[in-house]
Amino acid sequence: MDWKDVAKVVSTAAPLLGSLLGGPQGAAVGTAIKLVASALGVGPEPEKVMEAIQADPDALVKIRELELKHQEELAKLALEHAKLELRAELARLADVDSARRREVEITKATGKRDINLYLLAWTVVVGFFGLCFALMKVPLPEGSNDVVFMLFGTLATGFGMVLQYFFGSSKSSAEKTKMLVGKKDVET
Repeated sequence: MDWKDVAKVVSTAAPLLGSLLGGPQGAAVGTAIKLVASALGVGPEPEKVMEAIQADPDALVKIRELELKHQEELAKLALEHAKLELRAELARLADVDSARRREVEITKATGKRDINLYLLAWTVVVGFFGLCFALMKVPLPEGSNDVVFMLFGTLATGFGMVLQYFFGSSKSSAEKTKMLVGKKDVET
């Protein structure tokens, strides 16, 4: 059990508190946890809070009243939380942009593309698919499973990084999928 499980239950009565509880760890989450735990008279552990909610039929009413009482403070925390997420996303985008600019600058400076980048990318792609094929066709020697699967995991991660570099991040695609799933849930 974790805070995301508690957040789902709390969100039914107190959406603002639920969104804070289910978010990434930080000051806003800590404050929300303390508020909910103290309102229910339990410790700040997700199991204790969930037990208190399940044991007391009025627990969600208490949490809703808590949200209404502290609505302004919680809204400020949610805003700060959103600002932190925005800063993290801007840093991630700056990192992606700097990788793209690096290649443009090298091409401008030398008049040709950085062949090492493409050699490394093709090595990872060929290695990944080669190992996939080998794992399907060739039996593994006794006692080598751990090493081979560790290599496969490393190559799979590298393969994902190559795809991300050349074809863009899958983050926006994942967010679109979440939105579509949410929209589908609303329609049904």
